[in-house]
Amino acid sequence: MKDFTQIQQIDPLPGLHDSKLKIWRWLLGTGVIVILLGLAAIFLPFVATLAIEILIAMILLTAGVTQVVHAFKSQKPKGFTFRLLAAGLYGFAGILLLVFPLHGALTLTLLLAVFFAIIGAFKIALALHIRPYPSWDWLLISGLIAVVLGALIWMGLPGTATWAIGLLVGIELLFSGGSMIRFALSVRDESERSSSA
Repeated sequence: MKDFTQIQQIDPLPGLHDSKLKIWRWLLGTGVIVILLGLAAIFLPFVATLAIEILIAMILLTAGVTQVVHAFKSQKPKGFTFRLLAAGLYGFAGILLLVFPLHGALTLTLLLAVFFAIIGAFKIALALHIRPYPSWDWLLISGLIAVVLGALIWMGLPGTATWAIGLLVGIELLFSGGSMIRFALSVRDESERSSSA
């Protein structure tokens, strides 16, 4: 007869501690790299703005090519002309951005200013709508800042086109990298707590 009084503890996820160590180190490294890219974008906003503009141009060109392929591969002739027209528009926009990068940066900055103004107006409206609730004032402040930022970018055109997008992307990269580092350190701390328990 077997003795079942001894219960053996089985680790349900062997090696999880090791994988957490790898994850937090990768997150930490990625966070540092993202912060460095953010600092580069802040200190070289014109270069960052042009890089972003060229990236958008390449995305549009790729979308144009895929639309052409889709138009010819599609078995339905009904939308063929519209697919080719869409492909032409994508490709044309991408080529314009590549051929006239400063004009493209100006256009993207103009769109950014309008975007900030619209988003800010929606935040203000929402804040006033939810006014009795806690923290409505933070939403109002965020909306006011967005509107002011949009107005400042708009009033500074065309000069803001050379730096606004790069600077804002750089700031976002700083916050994104910082949050990655903070998350990596919390994963490390959790891993250390679970290994000592």
